[in-house]
Amino acid sequence: MAEGSDIRIPRRRRDGASPEERLLRLATSLWHSKLLILFLMAVTAVCFCWHSAKENQKSATATLMLRYEQAYEGLNPNGTRFNIYDLMSDQVLGEVIQRAGLKGRVSQNQLLNMLEVRASGSQIATEYSVILRGEDLPSRISARSLLDLLMETYKQYFLQNYGANDSALDIDWSEVENWEYLEFANIMDVKVNNLITYLNGLRTESGMSQYRISGESFRSLSESIANFRDIYLNKYTSFVTINRLFRNPDSFRSKLEYRRFLTQQSISSSRDYFQIYQDALTMYDASMITFVMVPMYDSAQGLYMARTSIGMDSLTERSKGYAENLETSAKTLKTFDRDIDNTFAAANEQAKRDTAESMIREIEQHLDSLISRVRLVERDYEAYRSKNSIYYVIGTPGILSGYNVKGGAAAAIAVFLICVLYCAIQTYAKRE
Repeated sequence: MAEGSDIRIPRRRRDGASPEERLLRLATSLWHSKLLILFLMAVTAVCFCWHSAKENQKSATATLMLRYEQAYEGLNPNGTRFNIYDLMSDQVLGEVIQRAGLKGRVSQNQLLNMLEVRASGSQIATEYSVILRGEDLPSRISARSLLDLLMETYKQYFLQNYGANDSALDIDWSEVENWEYLEFANIMDVKVNNLITYLNGLRTESGMSQYRISGESFRSLSESIANFRDIYLNKYTSFVTINRLFRNPDSFRSKLEYRRFLTQQSISSSRDYFQIYQDALTMYDASMITFVMVPMYDSAQGLYMARTSIGMDSLTERSKGYAENLETSAKTLKTFDRDIDNTFAAANEQAKRDTAESMIREIEQHLDSLISRVRLVERDYEAYRSKNSIYYVIGTPGILSGYNVKGGAAAAIAVFLICVLYCAIQTYAKRE
């Protein structure tokens, strides 16, 4: 070989094989074991996916959504404070265990420990995530089915206990015989007015007027009940007042005198407070008044800043409230005086008493009929409201995500790399 030539001879290891020859031997070894390697990879992937699917069945997540008006104020439909932890109350959990057939196998504390509730949002939450981890559940029931049962049970519990307050529809006629004739008139007047207020509230809330039941609406029912009050109830009140009818005038007089005393005390208190605020308004120094600027529009729809006095406005409103209370109490006092005078000249004509009793029965029948019509329309509306006011969705994993195919593929690749390493070690051992 000529001196100064730059020809390089490939280095060989002790066995005399180049790196290319070594890779060829490794590939040949892997090729000969290809069926076994593919089998191991397939078994690993299938086992991993099956295990993932089984683990996935041990937990489930539901999203609970509140979509009624009061929910954005943190209230239930009936105006009470909303508490999501009613979902995990003894009554709800006990019924779930009973309906799932787990009594004696899963306790309420065990089921409680499986649950986790998370509120969505930092302000007043109207959406919640409910997570159930059921590693300790019997194999015959999945976490998803148990969570579905829990959410449905809670929904029924919520609507039953916290739905719209329809107590205005409940009238107990069993005590009528113990009421004086005028008491019956006053009590019925309050109940009828409460019923009209309830219907007007439903009318405003629903934003709809007509329903499937005979084409009636909350508006038409409210007008029917108002007509009932103006015709039947006012007629009865006038009859018993003009004819001075009492079941027990002496006993009723004592009640009236006590109520008159309380009204008189209220008048004295309101008069004192009214005078205090009137004196405060008179002595209020204009320089002490706090002003704020309020954006308003003028007649030409131009924006300007109006000035209002907070201190003066507050005093004026309170003074006005006590003045209105004085006026109302004075009218009530006159009514008490009239009724007390009538008890001293009470009539005891049986014919007129029979007429009053007949009018009471007529009022009961008409009002019961009206309430029955209200309940039909209300039931129709409640079906719509309950369906949309509170509902839940349980997360359903897809086929691929449920079996974690990506994880199975990663496990199969890991098995392949282990097989490559094993073949490399085996080839090296043979060569040595």
